[in-house]
Amino acid sequence: MLERLRQRGRKAPGGARADAGTDPSGWSAKFHSVRFRVIAAMLGMMLAGLVTAGLIAFTVQFQDSDARVDQAILDKGNSVVKLVETYNAASGDSYGNRLHEAAEDIEPRSNEVMAGIVDGRIAWIKEGNPEEPLLDATLQSSVTKLPNRWAAAFGAFDAGRRPLRTVALPVPGTAGENTGTYLLLGRDAADQRDHNLASVQTYSLVAAGTLLAAALIGGLVAGRLLDPLRRLREATRVVSHEDLTQRVEVRDGEDDVTLLAKTFNTMLERLDEGARQQQQFLDDAGHELRTPLTILRGHLELVSVDDPADVMATREVLLEEVDRMQRLVDDLLLLANAGHPDFIRTAPIRIPDFLPQVMEKIHVLGDRRWQIDECADCTVEADPQRLTQAFVQLAANAVKYTGSAATIALGSKVEGATAPDGARVPGPETLVLWVRDTGAGIEMKDQERIFERFGRARPGRGEEGSGLGLAIVRAIAEAHGGSATVESAYGQGSRFMIRIPLQSVGADL
Repeated sequence: MLERLRQRGRKAPGGARADAGTDPSGWSAKFHSVRFRVIAAMLGMMLAGLVTAGLIAFTVQFQDSDARVDQAILDKGNSVVKLVETYNAASGDSYGNRLHEAAEDIEPRSNEVMAGIVDGRIAWIKEGNPEEPLLDATLQSSVTKLPNRWAAAFGAFDAGRRPLRTVALPVPGTAGENTGTYLLLGRDAADQRDHNLASVQTYSLVAAGTLLAAALIGGLVAGRLLDPLRRLREATRVVSHEDLTQRVEVRDGEDDVTLLAKTFNTMLERLDEGARQQQQFLDDAGHELRTPLTILRGHLELVSVDDPADVMATREVLLEEVDRMQRLVDDLLLLANAGHPDFIRTAPIRIPDFLPQVMEKIHVLGDRRWQIDECADCTVEADPQRLTQAFVQLAANAVKYTGSAATIALGSKVEGATAPDGARVPGPETLVLWVRDTGAGIEMKDQERIFERFGRARPGRGEEGSGLGLAIVRAIAEAHGGSATVESAYGQGSRFMIRIPLQSVGADL
């Protein structure tokens, strides 16, 4: 029997409190923190998005800029070629000379250059800004390879680190034949390039500012969101089997981290309650077993082994005390297991059938007037064995504190939900089961204490008992989601009631 207590005692967590780990500090710990990783991941995704968007946008912008320059020089080149066609062929001038005259009439801008290509070589060059020529000797051999016999040919060159966009247009003869003469028109696109690069720089600065602002705001938001994790870490560092009172401070919110902190607090409350119940069990067992053990030791020390009568008397006393210890331990184990999920095993119980069955079992407890006050016509999901155990305990209590002429009655009824003022309100109904007696009653100051472990009314009035019976009744009621109460007036009898919610009731009312 005592070995069972030792085994339960060994289930409590033991050992000296160990540190949950060193206090994380320094840059290495910061780089490995959840906050840093979240911000780094966010900034990485933002950077990838900004770079991708910038590449696409500026690629399109650069292509569009080149296309506008190409279209501008193509339109101007076509104007020059059409002007050549208006000159009188009777003059005898070659197409190269006519092209040169047309170029003189339509002069190139300061950022443009015109050239005539005749028979695969450059016949003349007209610079818009002679002081900074665009078509130098290094480009002449390259541009002569551009001409297409029947269509415009575009090119792009680096003229002294300046981008040069060019187009070569064929000059057709009067009958549309190929004359071997071509107009080369080029434009310096440095301004356009500088404008595009300025756009890239502006975009880069804005993107960098956006990333910096996102890092600052993200740091503040992530710090606020992850603050419960920090407090959770601090709480786990100080929690031990000796102190389960630590809780994580939780702000209002329904995000995942806040819910995790709330769940952690709930877990600590359950562990704290379990440890408290276990400690209470050990304290109760040690307190209550001390007296019978003292009695056993005292009788064993005083027994006269040479006196058979004394040995037999001592044996009877010892067996009686051992039986009482066994009942006490069984009651304590029952209360210790009351919080376990398998403490009750529910089944449908027909109350009109159940109460008479209980009466058949308990009326033999004493010579009293036994009766059933009333019986609710309903079916409830409950544990029939535990409810019977509660009825037997209440009936045994009633027999203990009443005389042979007293009445002990069972009863049940269904109550609706009521407001504090007693008015009926919508809500779940409750099944009320009771045991009533016409005994001495219980004083008001004792009515709550009697449901506590080892709690007794009017101590010293000579009644034997462990003081666990009504605690067991309350544990059974609470395991069903209900409660156990008493209505009594000293000298006028008592009515002990068990209330069970009827959410899962199939009522036959």
